[in-house]
Amino acid sequence: MLALIGLSIPLSSQAVEFRTPGTALGIGGAGVARNNGGLTSYWNPAAGAFKNSPLAVGAGAGGGIKGSDGLAENVDRLSNVDFGNIKSFHTTSVADVGNFAKTISIIDDISKRSGNISITGEVPVGVAINSFSFGIFGNISGYILPVADMTNILPQATVTNAIIDTNALFTALAGAAYAPSGYFTTAQLATLATAIQSNSNPLAPLTPAQSQNLANAIDNQLLNSSIPADQALSALKDTALPILKNSGTATFNKNTTSVLIKAIQYIEVPFSYGYPIKVGTKGTLGVGITAKLISGTVYQNQVLLANRSDNNLNANDLLDEITNNQKRSSGFGVDLGALYRYDNWLGLGLVAKNINSPKFTGPDYFKPQYNNLTNKVEVTQWTPGESVELKPQVRAGIAADVLSWVNVAADLDLTENETIAPGTLIGSSIKSKNFGGGVEIHPVSWLKVRGGAYKNLSASNGGGVLTAGFKVFLLDVDGAFATNTFKIDGRELPQEVQINASLNFSF
Repeated sequence: MLALIGLSIPLSSQAVEFRTPGTALGIGGAGVARNNGGLTSYWNPAAGAFKNSPLAVGAGAGGGIKGSDGLAENVDRLSNVDFGNIKSFHTTSVADVGNFAKTISIIDDISKRSGNISITGEVPVGVAINSFSFGIFGNISGYILPVADMTNILPQATVTNAIIDTNALFTALAGAAYAPSGYFTTAQLATLATAIQSNSNPLAPLTPAQSQNLANAIDNQLLNSSIPADQALSALKDTALPILKNSGTATFNKNTTSVLIKAIQYIEVPFSYGYPIKVGTKGTLGVGITAKLISGTVYQNQVLLANRSDNNLNANDLLDEITNNQKRSSGFGVDLGALYRYDNWLGLGLVAKNINSPKFTGPDYFKPQYNNLTNKVEVTQWTPGESVELKPQVRAGIAADVLSWVNVAADLDLTENETIAPGTLIGSSIKSKNFGGGVEIHPVSWLKVRGGAYKNLSASNGGGVLTAGFKVFLLDVDGAFATNTFKIDGRELPQEVQINASLNFSF
């Protein structure tokens, strides 16, 4: 059994992170080496070897949301864009130039930062009877990721439906006098003016005064855009102005900026058994196995943000789109576990989940594409669905009763787990490899207080996540929140928030 677990360690698993149902969330997500009562069959079947109580029952519900800057707030900004004014560009309108500058800044930032939103949820119900444990565990994990179209961003002239005469546009707009609004700094305005002049017609370039005046005009238009000035300057200088200069046929009416949505909802029905092996006079090695039936529903969709035929979407609308396209299938999973306990106070645990890699079929879906016949972007490009394979996840843990009323624990993912995020489609991947732990204080049997922290070691950005929880009689409540924040629908939220509530008892 230990050899089989060891063989799983080098693997990279796809689809879901290691979930933390029950009271483990409050102690930094650590549960592999602890007594998890009725949720034994989820955390480590080897714990059944120790018969902590003749009967234990646990039931609860939990959920969470994670996000990073670059998606939610930009989707909200795009929801306020009049895409028609970009597709039909009024060559003498400063407002249209400002609208163009805003839109390109937003899409450029989506492209560069590739922010994301993810949701998680679980509804565990478990029972442990002596060496056996079983239950019904419902889980959901979903991601929303952007697909920014930085190719089709050229505006068109209103009357002729042709590419605008860039220099004529610049000259017309620079005719009126504009004063700086304070959006750009003096240095940023100078940089923008230089970029405008260098990207105008080389045979009849704008004068420095015209270029500076046009920079001031754009500065006025961006004042209340909520777009950071350095972000807008980078998008204008490096993306928008060079594209305007080069012209071409990649016009904005063909733009397919969108988001990919993928999720899996699965219900596990496990049956577990743990067997003890004496090791010396004070040590016992428990080994365990879980066999489980799994019903999985995969959701996949691609939702258009730009050039929609109906209303623009905001970040909250995206969450409603997750379950719109689905396909259900069934599978069978096997978990293995080992738990060594020394002198009834120290535990060392190891668990490998889904060692047989159960797979669930994804639904076919449609991508947006430009239709030359209708001259519109339509969500009509048929695309085969992607299967979700739950490859092995291996986690190690330690737990110790340092005092009769104080327990400390820590867990570490030994596999780097790929999430459900459809990263392979956009050249990126979101991975999970958590390390966390904490302490539980239980001065009396009916009262417990927990605290801890964990961190995703595979994340290139983002800070740690603080956790806490308590138990009063049968009720346990545990939560987690990240120290870093992101914005969704104009509200500042921690990059990760989770909460679990459960009822647990044993006798």
